[in-house]
Amino acid sequence: MSNWLIWIAAAIAVLVVASALVEAYLKRNTRRRLSEMRPDPAEVKRVAAVERSDPNPVEAPDADEPSLEDRNRRLSRHRK
Repeated sequence: MSNWLIWIAAAIAVLVVASALVEAYLKRNTRRRLSEMRPDPAEVKRVAAVERSDPNPVEAPDADEPSLEDRNRRLSRHRK
């Protein structure tokens, strides 16, 4: 039975490698202009608006984990 499992695993590995090679062969001459890779301007504006709405992004993670932050402060004071 284990012999069959080895053959099945080998066949799956060969199929994965073959599909990767076929994909690389088909995409070898595909060129994309830089302007096509730019993000959607509406998405950029939405993300920028979210970042601007946070008054202090440095202290925002502190509010999420106060116990972890207290422990880190104690350890950093101890080492000084």
